[in-house]
Order: sequence, then structure tokens, then C-alpha cells
Amino acid sequence: MICTEKGTLSSTQYFFMNPSDVFVSNYYYMLVCGHFYCRNGYSIQREGGVVPIVIYIVDGELQLTYDNVSYTASRGEIILIDCNKPHKYYCNSTCEYLFFHFDGCNSRRIIDHLIFQNSGAVFRLESSRKIYEIMNPIITKLYFDQFPTDIECSCAVYDTLCSMQSFNEILPVSSSPISNAMSDIITYIKNNIGEALTLDTLANKVNLSKFYFSHLFKEETGLSPMAFISKTRINLAKVILKTTRGTISEIAINLGYSSSASFINAFTAKTGIPPNRFRNTVNPPGKDPLI
Repeated sequence: MICTEKGTLSSTQYFFMNPSDVFVSNYYYMLVCGHFYCRNGYSIQREGGVVPIVIYIVDGELQLTYDNVSYTASRGEIILIDCNKPHKYYCNSTCEYLFFHFDGCNSRRIIDHLIFQNSGAVFRLESSRKIYEIMNPIITKLYFDQFPTDIECSCAVYDTLCSMQSFNEILPVSSSPISNAMSDIITYIKNNIGEALTLDTLANKVNLSKFYFSHLFKEETGLSPMAFISKTRINLAKVILKTTRGTISEIAINLGYSSSASFINAFTAKTGIPPNRFRNTVNPPGKDPLI
């Protein structure tokens, strides 16, 4: 879903989950997750009544007030809070983060234990990259309209909490340089989607031959690099068409297409309808877009 909260950029998205009764009764389960891009003015304040949250800071800084303590969480750090307690997190400049709200058996007791053991709600772990590698595949699947199973989501919650245990007492974690490289490339593509992204450029970013890079990328995502770029552009085009009044020409330029015609042809081939007709379907004439 597109986020219209104050201080979020248009690329921000979040997704609701619908766990089965079996998982709600017996296991950890995920309720909401997403990828947020924030700027000055973004602020969330709650007095309680919400399930716990894990936040991984991809870039920038996020300010947090929790249990009467103020924190600054920076790149590679993790926030863990029981949202049933009063709290506030906000952005003074820019911040990109992944998150999920979760619940399950003893979740709040485990959170209290982890925060007590860590002496605070912001975690600075040598293995913090592991948290990104757990969260990102779930969110990426949803971004491409693929739905992770209850088991995948439950395991992601469990693995995240285990990875946050001090000294890796419960679950030793390791980080694969190849997996890291592919994750970095996916982030690079999303952040530079308006540029001329070529196979040579992407392969050079991770110092691999384009043939080996293509093989690893498809293994990681299920798509070739160029197919991934194309799908990312179309998905972003849908968001822009739904939420703004930007012209077809402006959208084409912003998404890296060589011309309006090439954008229209690509969009029509992927969705079955031209972009203007898609916009009129989700935003009938006379109805304002979401933002």
C-alpha cells in the first residue's frame, strides 16, 4: 500500500499480512511490514495499544523516545520496542528503514528481556546486516505482488529476535558477501531507477563479470537484472499514476525511459492497458489522487 503520512516520500510502501488462526494462537506472526523513506517532518507518536515493532535503519537517522529515554538510531542499527508502551519516533533530516509489526507467544516478555540485556531499545550489533537479509526478502516479495507464507513470516520474526540476542547466544549468524552484494544492487536499482541502468554498470558496482553477476542476481531474485529493473519501473509507474497528477512525459523521464512512447509501450505490454487508462481506472475524472 502507498503511504501518505506526512514526511514520507512517494516510494514508501507498507503491506498488511493476514496470518492464519493457527499461527496467531501458537507461533510468532507478522501483521504489517514495509520500506519507508522519510524526511524532516515525519513523526509517529503512540500512547500504546499497538503490537511490537522491529525497525532496521538502512540509511540516515531516526530519533526515538521510549521508556523516558531518548535515542538516535543510525545506519545499520536496529530499533526494538513494545508499542503497547508510549513511544515516539521521528526524523529530523532523512531516513530509510525497513520494519515489521509482529506478535505471538511471549513476544513482549522476550522484548523486555532483549532490551534489558542490551541496556536500551537501539541495538548496535556486529551481525546487524543479518537483520536486513531476513527482512528485505519478505518486503521485496510483497513489493512484486508475491505473498510470503505464514511459515516464512514466522521464521523471519523468530530469526530476527534470535539474531538480536547478545553475543549470538541463541543463533550464530554469518553474512555472505555475495548475498550482501545482491542486496546492495537491489537497493541501488531502486534508488537510481531514473538513470540509464545497464548490465555493465551494475556488474561493475560489485566487481563481477556481467555473466556471473546475471547468474547470481537471478538466483537471488528469480529475475534477470534487466527484468527486475523493468518490473521495478512498472510498479513505480503504477504508484505515481495512482497518487500524482504527473504527465506521462514526466513519468517517463523520472523512471528512466528514453521517450513517452517507450514508457507507454512498456506499461501496456506489462499491464494490458495504457498508463492513462490505468490512471482513470484507479482515479476516475473528478476524483483527486491520494496526494
